[in-house]
Amino acid sequence: MIDAHFSAAVRSGVAQWMQTNSIEDCQKALADPVQLATELTPPVLAAMIEAGTSLHALQERAWIHPVIHLRNVFEATALPETPSAFVPIPEHPATIAARAAAIVALAMLNAQTVSYGSENDGHLFVNLVVLPGDGDFANKSKGDMRGHTDGVYFPIRGQEHELEKRFAPSPDFVCLSGLRNPDSVSTTVMPLSSVLALLSPKDVEELTKPQYVLRPQKTFRVGFKKLFGSDCQFLKPLPGVQLLFVGDNGHWIRFSHSAAVAEDDSSPASQAIGRFEQACLKCADSVVVAPGDVVIVNNRIGLHGRSEVGGEPGGTSRWLLRTYGLDVEDLSEQQRYSDSVFKLYP
Repeated sequence: MIDAHFSAAVRSGVAQWMQTNSIEDCQKALADPVQLATELTPPVLAAMIEAGTSLHALQERAWIHPVIHLRNVFEATALPETPSAFVPIPEHPATIAARAAAIVALAMLNAQTVSYGSENDGHLFVNLVVLPGDGDFANKSKGDMRGHTDGVYFPIRGQEHELEKRFAPSPDFVCLSGLRNPDSVSTTVMPLSSVLALLSPKDVEELTKPQYVLRPQKTFRVGFKKLFGSDCQFLKPLPGVQLLFVGDNGHWIRFSHSAAVAEDDSSPASQAIGRFEQACLKCADSVVVAPGDVVIVNNRIGLHGRSEVGGEPGGTSRWLLRTYGLDVEDLSEQQRYSDSVFKLYP
């Protein structure tokens, strides 16, 4: 029932906000997600309490279950044509409501809505759509995606990056707002606890050792080249990386099938990562992000992917908006951009 109460509270809070403000003012408010979250959180919290659900119970759930599915929290009707690029987001009542719903939902989980300057030029929200052409990004936009965590090249919260301490942590949450999904393409979520339950204690131990190599994911590679040059050290394989972390409340993961490998192909570390990948396939749960839905995946205790999208760009093809959420309490000034309330370094 927590998800249902959360959905209803976000729905009523965002609808009331849009009814009492002009579309132009709502659009302007999205430029400062910190202030907008401050404005939207009280009515959403009040609605939650009235429904008998506490904020503590909601936040506790978000760190036990890797996915929160908020159903029908905004109106996704009379949409313009689906974009064919990551940015810009078309300005429309539905996209405004979708972004506002994501911002307040993340704030309720004690997470600020953030972006990274090295991905998509630091835009807070991006379109997840089929891209035109035959390049790497276009092909990736149509295909399926195996289990991964976003921002895998960045450290988990509480850790420093192996090369640059200014790098902010990867996000705590990945947030998807649904605008179109005509073929009901599934987002897949793999609970880390379920995946680890299929591994031996020895394999789990291997994953906690700093013996893996990471590469930045494609969207960040483009940003690194823009920021640091095509020969920068951040584009090279990063050795000595730990993938699995043991905390007070269980394990956290930092992983990507396409960006993480063992330093030695014949080592127990390589065997452990291979068995981890196989376990992910066995533990995938399907979530359909329908129009008007917001799905929040915990990027520490769950991996996510998707089934094949296919189709052609534009028209009425699949269209989600994506943003990130992070507990920013311990961020330093060096890990932020001075000209933005939401953009993190690099």
